[in-house]
Amino acid sequence: MSRLQTPQHNKTRSVLRACGVIFALLGLIFLAIGMISFFTAFGHGMPRLFWCCFVGMPLLFVGIVMCVFGFMGAAARYVASEHVPVASDAVNDLADGTKGAVKTWAKAASEGIREGQQDKS
Repeated sequence: MSRLQTPQHNKTRSVLRACGVIFALLGLIFLAIGMISFFTAFGHGMPRLFWCCFVGMPLLFVGIVMCVFGFMGAAARYVASEHVPVASDAVNDLADGTKGAVKTWAKAASEGIREGQQDKS
């Protein structure tokens, strides 16, 4: 177990994932019922179940946020596994491409230091 993880970490992540999916699905169902009621009411009077939209939107929001936190680690590991090889290749290419310039700079710097030391003596 990592120093960053509490003993309840795995349980919390599982609860966030499961409840997040359930809340999001319930929110979508309520939202769909409310929108269907709203659009089928055109020309037939007032929508009777439009209030379901006001229940569905917060449920959907809470469910999405819970899923984001529940799946954050898996998403971060995926992004890292995609990014690290590319960054490593870029650093290696940069190192290969700048070897000559670094050698020239180091040579000029050492010559300048030597000249500076000779002038003091």
